[in-house]
Amino acid sequence: MAETAPVPDSFITVRSTLPRLPLPLISERPLVKTERLLIRPLAASDLEALHELRTQPEVMFWTSAGKPDSSLDEAKAKLDYFLSPEGNNKSFNFAICFKEDPSKLIGIGGCHSWSSSLGWPELGYMFRKEVWGQGIATEFLKAWLPLWKALPREATEVKCDERTLRGGNGVYENTEEMVEERLMALTTDANGKSQNILKKCGFQHVLTWKAREPRPSEDGTEMLLVDMPSFRYFPGR
Repeated sequence: MAETAPVPDSFITVRSTLPRLPLPLISERPLVKTERLLIRPLAASDLEALHELRTQPEVMFWTSAGKPDSSLDEAKAKLDYFLSPEGNNKSFNFAICFKEDPSKLIGIGGCHSWSSSLGWPELGYMFRKEVWGQGIATEFLKAWLPLWKALPREATEVKCDERTLRGGNGVYENTEEMVEERLMALTTDANGKSQNILKKCGFQHVLTWKAREPRPSEDGTEMLLVDMPSFRYFPGR
C-alpha cells in the first residue's frame, strides 16, 4: 500500500556519516574493469554518446524527465554539471563502457544526487536499450558499490524522511544516537526489473509512495500519479 509522498519541511535531522566532502576530483577517480565492462570517470568527450542515450524514448521513460532530450544542449547541461566543481562535490557518477570499446559509453550510473527526495544520497543508472536484459546493470552496480563504500567518511547531520529509519519490524532507529548511513534508490511501480537488480545487490525495500511523474501522451507529456517503490542500502555493512 502506497504511503504519502515525502515532505521536506517535515524531515528530521539525524547524526550519521556520509562520504567526506569534497569528493575525489574526476581526474582522481578510479577506473574499474569487470568481466565485460570498463567503468571509468566521465569526460567531455562523452557528450555525443550521452546524447544518444538520452534520446532513446525507452530509456528516458524511466527517468524523472519522462521523455527524450529535445536537443544536444540538454545532454550537455547534464554532463557539464557532473564535470563542474559543484557537480564534482555532489555526484559520484561514472561512464559505463564495454571493455572492447572504452571510448563509447553504453550507460551512466552512480550517485547523481547528494540529497534525494527522501533526504539521503541517491543512486541512479541508465543504459542503452540495446544492452537491456544482459545483466549489465547488475554487473555495474556490484562493481560501483565498493567504490562508494571505500570513500572516506565523516560524521555529519542529515535531514531525512523519518520513514527511512524504519526497520522491517516497524521499529525505528534511535535518533538520539548516531544512525546508520543510507544510500537510496527510487523506482516506479512498473519498473520491476530495476527493483530486482537492486535486491540482487543488497538493497532493501523501505517504502512506496505516490508521486506525479511526466509520461508521454498523444498531446505531448502529461503528469500521472504513480507508485514509487523506494529502496535503501547500508554502505557500512
